[in-house]
Parts: sequence; C-alpha cells; structure tokens
Amino acid sequence: MIDVVDRELRERFDPLVDRVDDSDWADVRPRRRPRAWIAIAAALALAVVVTAPAVGLPGRIVRLFEDAPPAPPQVARSFSEFDQIVSSDLAGPPRGVLETAIGRGETAILWVAPTTAGGFCSLVKLQHADGSSEGAGGECDPPPAPLSVDVSLRPVLIRGYVSERAASGLELDFQDGATTSIPLVWVSEPVATGFFVYSVPRAHRLAGHRPQTLTVRSSDGHEIAHAEIHGFPLP
Repeated sequence: MIDVVDRELRERFDPLVDRVDDSDWADVRPRRRPRAWIAIAAALALAVVVTAPAVGLPGRIVRLFEDAPPAPPQVARSFSEFDQIVSSDLAGPPRGVLETAIGRGETAILWVAPTTAGGFCSLVKLQHADGSSEGAGGECDPPPAPLSVDVSLRPVLIRGYVSERAASGLELDFQDGATTSIPLVWVSEPVATGFFVYSVPRAHRLAGHRPQTLTVRSSDGHEIAHAEIHGFPLP
C-alpha cells in the first residue's frame, strides 16, 4: 500500500522537484529551508492517504479498496444474482467506492467487486430521500479497457472507468463549447481502476448543449485517452 501511495505522491509532486537536486525523496534536511514547505506538504499528504479511506488530490481521489464500506445485504444480493447471470466469479464482496449527489435528495452510489479473472463487476444504486433504492446500471468487465463510458437516461448519468494509472482527471466537453472537470476515483488493488459518475445538469440535456467528448488527462495536462459521448436520444 505504501508503494502505491509513494508512486501517487511522486507523480503529484514531480513538477515541484528541483532537477539539479540529487537528494532522495525521503531525504529532508533542515538546512534546505527554502524548500521545507514542499517536504511538509508531502509528509502531510502521505499521512492523510494512509489513514483515510479517501483523500482528495487535484482531479483525482485515491481510495483504498479494503477500507471502502462493505455493501449492505440487498446490494450484495444484487451482485450475487448478477454473478449467476454473467458467470463472473466474484473474488470478494462488493464495496462502495464512489458516492455523488444527483439532486432531489438522491445519491448515486457505485459498488464494485473484483473477479477472479482480474476484472470487476460494478453496480450503480440510487439512494432516494425516503430511504428506498433502485439500480441505475451495472456491468462485469474482464481486465479493464483504457477508457469505458456509459450513459444512463433515468437519471441522466455519465459513468465509466479508466485503467491507465497515469490518469489524473477527466474533462467533459459539451456541444455548446462549455467544459467541466469530473473527479476520478482511483481504487487500489485488487481492482486497480479509476471510476467516475457524473450527473448531467438539466441545461446540458438539451440538443446543442449535450455532452460531446470525454478526455482523460495526466497530472501535467496531457491527453491519455478520449471518447465520444453517445446514448442521448435524437432531438
């Protein structure tokens, strides 16, 4: 786990490193006072990653799968039924790795379970204000593709996953030229995949304003992958 965290922090703080300096990542010397704040920031970030189930980084959240909340019985039952249909051979119980508000007192929760083939099964559940819940899409995937995007219309969600470890965030472009960022939740082993769920605002569900392209970017802004958004009804 520490190796994963260390790699994440190296990627995040790499642009701040003095290339002339040959000191080690952990070599923090009191005499280097001008750059002491960098070492302090790195140490604090490491402490937060290790002790918290999820930690915010610019555009990317790292979640430790074993610390994510286990699924309640009704969700676990849905996975069990799903497993029987697609013969996915789950390797462990599902856990909640992502939660986002979608309006009207509703919350979308993404549950994920690893499979013995090295992939995963995922299921989005809508939690209503009255305590009831319903499914909003699910899938079982082999070892994941670089980028997968799905659109659901009730509610209007864009969801999917990214398998590229260098992915730091998502950029969604709309038909009218608007752009927004979507957080990417990176889930540790045995899943080792980044997930996203985005609730499309009402103003961007109309023809001429709809989502058009989703781009995956690294921490330095370079494009890693992109996909056209399909699945909205014709105007």
